[in-house]
Amino acid sequence: MSESSDRRVLDLLRRRGPMTVAELSAHLGVTGTAVRNRLARLLESGLIERRTEAGGRGRPRHAYQASVEAQKRLGQNYADLAVALWEEMMTTVEDRKLRRLLFTRITERLAESYRCQVSGQEWEGRLVQLTHLLHDRGVEAEVAHDGATAFPILRQHSCPYYELAESDPAICALERKMLEKVLGRGLRLSQCRLDGDRFCDFQPKPALGSSQ
Repeated sequence: MSESSDRRVLDLLRRRGPMTVAELSAHLGVTGTAVRNRLARLLESGLIERRTEAGGRGRPRHAYQASVEAQKRLGQNYADLAVALWEEMMTTVEDRKLRRLLFTRITERLAESYRCQVSGQEWEGRLVQLTHLLHDRGVEAEVAHDGATAFPILRQHSCPYYELAESDPAICALERKMLEKVLGRGLRLSQCRLDGDRFCDFQPKPALGSSQ
């Protein structure tokens, strides 16, 4: 959901419950056509649902409400919890082997949610699938070609762990390892937002036996 106007509609539906086009139009101060356009985008994204209500004489009216998916995806902020858990693991767990084990288990858990939805052997095709999955989870990413390598790269314009990464850049290594598990190939973080770059670039490492 990229447009702030769409978010206003969704927030209103979450606060007030089911509303008709006319009711939304009155609350937002915009035309019914503008409301319908916003509702169409939200319906397509699965963030709202339409239900039919009996309205007495004449045609039944349609009311719109926030979907269960919207309640799951919006209004949740785990940043504080993630920072606390990460700091506890990195500072309280003194056993280096145990820390490495936990690190590996975390990357495996994170990768599993993506890996089953990325298929095929062709590198760029796998990258495209992954960028779509990341986008669905609010991470702006694209497949890019920078000329420095013969292979396309994964470029992230937003960081899923920005607040956590600011406190400990080691989280970048966790993200890289997770992406490697999803894509099935080693990666190099060639550019990073924490270093002042505009985006994070994950370049594929040369495959064994490759001249690249």
